[in-house]
Amino acid sequence: MSAEQAKLDTVARRPHGLPRSIIRNGIFVVSGSIIASLLLTHFTFIVFGDVDYTGTMIAAFLIPLFVAGTAYGWIALLTIRLDQSNAALDHLAHCDPLTGIANRRRAMATLDRWASDGQGADQCCLAIADIDFFKRINDRFGHDVGDAGIVHVAHMMAVLSPAPWLVASIAGEEILLASRDACPDEFVAQIEELRDAIADTPLITNAGPHGLTVSFGLAQWELEEPITRLMSRADKALYRAKQTGRNRVELAA
Repeated sequence: MSAEQAKLDTVARRPHGLPRSIIRNGIFVVSGSIIASLLLTHFTFIVFGDVDYTGTMIAAFLIPLFVAGTAYGWIALLTIRLDQSNAALDHLAHCDPLTGIANRRRAMATLDRWASDGQGADQCCLAIADIDFFKRINDRFGHDVGDAGIVHVAHMMAVLSPAPWLVASIAGEEILLASRDACPDEFVAQIEELRDAIADTPLITNAGPHGLTVSFGLAQWELEEPITRLMSRADKALYRAKQTGRNRVELAA
């Protein structure tokens, strides 16, 4: 599984405002505990008089303990729920809901970061993959099987791709793969291995095994090339792969 995919599977980081809210709530709890303790101490003196020092001190100890413990338990529960909600929101914002891999938004953000940090951007290679004859699969087996086919291919790409690669669903049955440190020949060879593996692993349907093939368009990042142009060149190469027989890898000009 790729490193980008592994990051998506970890628990989302806490939002920046969370520590401040904990401090604010802590001040509220402590202040409330002190006030409650003082009020109870005053009430105890009224009821028992000045002579019951032991009872007063016990009450002054138990009440803040009860108030603070209850309040902090409530805050802890809210904090856990907030973390879970933010993790779910982060997952929805950056993962494709069908396949579970990175979505287009995550892919573009990653490519933007690669371009901006200047570390190996000129070594980046990118591929756009598309399932061959996908409409026929939907027409013959239905959209549920079509979705299963997308999941099948996406899972194979995520599992079989080298760890540093970016693997993302960018549009329907199209999947983007990118590496920032592979030489072009190595990248092409690895993509060919992926293509062969997918072709050799049929999708299991209620009607029996159904073979799937995938076409790829590849492009190498040119110096200071915009990401949109890089993807456009890969997309044109993918179109040529479709027009020249499918189940093949085509390099961008």
